[in-house]
Amino acid sequence: MGQNEEVWKQVFQELIQEVKPWHKWTLRLDESLLPGIQKRGWTQYQQWGFARFQCSSCSRTWASARVQVLFHMHWSEVKSRGRVKMRVFAQRCQKCSQPPFEVPEFTNENISRILNNLVVRILKKCYGEEFKLTEEIPMIREISLEGPHDSDNCEACLQGFCVQRGSGMAVQSPVYPPLLTIGSPISLSITTHKPSPTRSGPSADAAKKGKKTESEAFMTYRTIWKSYETCGPSHRKMLHRPSDGSLWRHLQLKALG
Repeated sequence: MGQNEEVWKQVFQELIQEVKPWHKWTLRLDESLLPGIQKRGWTQYQQWGFARFQCSSCSRTWASARVQVLFHMHWSEVKSRGRVKMRVFAQRCQKCSQPPFEVPEFTNENISRILNNLVVRILKKCYGEEFKLTEEIPMIREISLEGPHDSDNCEACLQGFCVQRGSGMAVQSPVYPPLLTIGSPISLSITTHKPSPTRSGPSADAAKKGKKTESEAFMTYRTIWKSYETCGPSHRKMLHRPSDGSLWRHLQLKALG
């Protein structure tokens, strides 16, 4: 994945350590990964994101909202160790006669969103946590895209693994506030104040009974994260470890009421 590889690894470590600070997790690239073909004990997770490409032959650039990112995850409770293998499928230039496949370049913001979704999936599948926010955080599209997915030049499509093969137009997803900021060095951005929504009426009763809808929980989750993004790592010690040792768990409980 070129220059972005270390960014992916570093952001993943930031996020997973917020969730499970006493467990060791690693992320590495593996170009041999295939969807639906994983070793016993491994769990698969796929996402499709927005990224840009540049042809190494003619220097032409293009963007795609259907760049497939594949993860295989494995957790060993005995060793308190988890592993993630990752593959990003390439695309090639539609103008050149014999173009090579090019690796995509994601923005730091979309890397954060993809890995936030991955960490939530790890909590669900590897730890069995009842994280009920089922809606994924969507990717940010820098430009509006029109026309069908270029399946003839998509590596995943040509290998028979892309859900967009033969389908029509790409659809614009809603854009939500960013969850974290990546700087140099990369760090989670956390603020020292939290929103205190007032609960009253039927919604309060539902929340007390644990019946908050998934959409309401997701909205609360996003609101809390937005309030956490305005200050830097100097404040992390103040909020890094709620009672159960996990900022993410803290947000999860807040979101689910």
